[in-house]
Parts: sequence; C-alpha cells; structure tokens
Amino acid sequence: MPFAAVARIVGESAHRVMAVCERYVHIALGLADFSEVKALAIDETSRARGHDYVTLAADAIKRRVLFVTEGRDAKTIKALADDLQAHGCEPEQITSVSIDMSPAFIKGVSEELPNARITFDKFHVVWHASTAVDKMRRIEQRTDKSLKGMRWSLLRIAPA
Repeated sequence: MPFAAVARIVGESAHRVMAVCERYVHIALGLADFSEVKALAIDETSRARGHDYVTLAADAIKRRVLFVTEGRDAKTIKALADDLQAHGCEPEQITSVSIDMSPAFIKGVSEELPNARITFDKFHVVWHASTAVDKMRRIEQRTDKSLKGMRWSLLRIAPA
C-alpha cells in the first residue's frame, strides 16, 4: 500500500508515515540474524517506469527478503555480501544462488560468494531455448518450405 494511502487512513502526513516505517525497518534490520542462510534468490526489477532498477535478495529456504538496494550490477552483489556479513552470515557459507543470466550478477556472485553454485531461473532458460528454436526454424524455413506457418506450433512446445 502506498504511504499516501496509509497516511489518509491514519490521519498523518505521508512523510511522517514514511519516517515511522523507516525507523521500524531500521530497528528490525539491526536485530536480523542471517547466520543460518545458505541459499539465495537474487533478482532485479525496475522501479516505477524507466530504467531505474532495484536488486532484491531473498533467503530461498525461509522465503524472506534479506536485502534490497538500487542498481543491478556486480557492485550490488558486493553490497549484499557485506550486508550478509554484518548480520552474521559469512559469504563463504552461501552454497546456492538462483539468478537470471545477467553477466553482472554472474560476475558478482563468482567474486563475492565463492562457494555458491549458480542456478539460472527457469524464465530466462526457457526464453533462450525459445529464441534458439525460433532462430533455427527461420534458418530451416529458407530451405524447407513445408515449415512455413509452423512458428507458433514450435514455440508452443513446452519443455518436458
């Protein structure tokens, strides 16, 4: 719910509601213990509209958000590793990380989480496979006209 909507409900200014929220988030983060975290799921999303990105990291086992920061480059993984360490989780204890196929994330995880095994998320793997099938269909269609009109049939095939 947006801060402005909460402010209308409780009869305070949006700035005051935001300040209260930030204070309690800061207190909760100060008490957070990440010492048992072993697996992470990391992804980025655009903030508002445009190319302003936010990277999120979650505990893949307990399904809770651990870290949020601006950007989507290798530096965000460095900031994540530093934050984990500040909350009792050594970067070496992370054994599994699920990320997209971003070269920046791959580089950051390889450098900052040395024992982490990288798993690419299903969405990006399927997207690359579909693109490869479509590319081959286009090439083959030039020599075998019987493939004309097969694009959607081939792209609809779900991986087993």
